Amino acid sequence: MTSDFSDLSDTLLRLETLLAEAGDEAMLLTELDGFLTAVIVSPDPIAQDEWWPFDWLADERGQLKPGQEELERLILARLGQIEQELAADQFAPLYEVDDESEEVLWEAWLTGFQQGMLLRFDAWDELLRDTSSDTRGEVAMALATALMLAQPDNLPDDTAKEEEWAEYDEAVEAMPGILAHVSGLLYALHRKN
Repeated sequence: MTSDFSDLSDTLLRLETLLAEAGDEAMLLTELDGFLTAVIVSPDPIAQDEWWPFDWLADERGQLKPGQEELERLILARLGQIEQELAADQFAPLYEVDDESEEVLWEAWLTGFQQGMLLRFDAWDELLRDTSSDTRGEVAMALATALMLAQPDNLPDDTAKEEEWAEYDEAVEAMPGILAHVSGLLYALHRKN
């Protein structure tokens, strides 16, 4: 299951607006969604005070800047919503969709997810190296594939045949659903019990 910006609730539209008003360093809504998802499904728990407030919302003392309380409330509400969706096996990542091509732009979501992964780099690195045939191995393979496909320099080269391009295009097109599925598997592995 995926969600795009065409069907956002009023709350999420307000969150998107406040993020846009927070400045150039602020995350896009899709990046924030990926980041919050990574925080929830991390192999090792991540306390809120390890990532909140974001640097771009903090004053020189590391405290939330005055006037940002609504943004804080909406971010924490989305965090709770993601957790509820994952627990109910109804997770819908917030992906942007290109207006012209109608292509799902999952790479920005993955960028936010990667930022969340950095909070527990060693644990994620261990997971990504898992080559077993169980759920962890499935997650590792899918996530590694997503990280590889998101890199523009990993396109098939000039000598690639039509079938190689077709495989690449198929993998890219499937990625939004795969990332949603992987998030659910990670939640089941690390949080359900």
